Amino acid sequence: MYFQYISGMVCVMRIGYNFFQKLFHYYELGVENQVASINIGETLRKARIDKKISLDELQQRTKIQKRYLLAIEENDFQELPSDYYLRTFIRQYADEVKLDGNHLIDVLDGKDKPLPSYPELETVDELRKNKHAENPTRARFRATMPMVVLGLVALAIIAVVGYITWLDHQETAIIPENSSVQVERSDVSSSSAEKVSSSQPKPTTESSKKPEKPKMAFAMENNTTNAATMKVDNAEKPLKITFTGKERVWVGIQINGALTYQYTLQPGESQTTELPEDAAQALITVGMAKYAEIKVNDQALDFQPGDSLLKKDVTLNIAYAS
Repeated sequence: MYFQYISGMVCVMRIGYNFFQKLFHYYELGVENQVASINIGETLRKARIDKKISLDELQQRTKIQKRYLLAIEENDFQELPSDYYLRTFIRQYADEVKLDGNHLIDVLDGKDKPLPSYPELETVDELRKNKHAENPTRARFRATMPMVVLGLVALAIIAVVGYITWLDHQETAIIPENSSVQVERSDVSSSSAEKVSSSQPKPTTESSKKPEKPKMAFAMENNTTNAATMKVDNAEKPLKITFTGKERVWVGIQINGALTYQYTLQPGESQTTELPEDAAQALITVGMAKYAEIKVNDQALDFQPGDSLLKKDVTLNIAYAS
């Protein structure tokens, strides 16, 4: 139990670290950058609509996840993993809709603002007022203080809940009181059953046993980032292929060069199809290898997608059980 409590506290610390990392990333962008970048998302979204490009199509072209594209269009830049990815994704988005990505980055950095004009000479009274004006850095820090306080309060609440849960687990009995009686009774009944079974003659089991069918097995014959060849031994007819989507992904099956099945999976969705009984080879295509899982007759097929976001073709050479 103590180990579980320590693990819970580590999770709390990770949540707090991620929260403050996003908070200081938001702070580093600065108030000026946020004001200057208000129209970046609107400009990109208007250009995409003018080009008649959907978000799904843009995701396929740029290989940028749809949620990051939406965050950019809504100027919700703190949702992106880092400042590096923010700038890279803005440039990729701009290139696809025929906009100047470097100009948008200048807008993000505030470089597109006109040079400041020289102020007029101030009077003595104005100088005295400006002397007591608040430092912009202090004002910016004061504006972020409520978020810091809320974060600390949330961490404290999570820590208290975790500690109370740990105490509840400590007070709960591992084995109920009546379980000992049940165990003793089960021991008595099992011993009596053993005596009765031992007194009766045992039937011969050699003749009654049926030979076990060999289990289906997969073997990787060749594998690259974009293609893999696998052998399926002792397959039962009909061969069922089940696809499960981790994210939105297209899958398809070809038999003898003809496309016999295709579908676009949504996150968490599963679809099953059957191969023809005489199919000795099947070509499975996954639009983004990382975002799909494949099962053959309810048995997981490890086609080694890795972290690839590219299309991968998986050729199955099928040998059916006799």
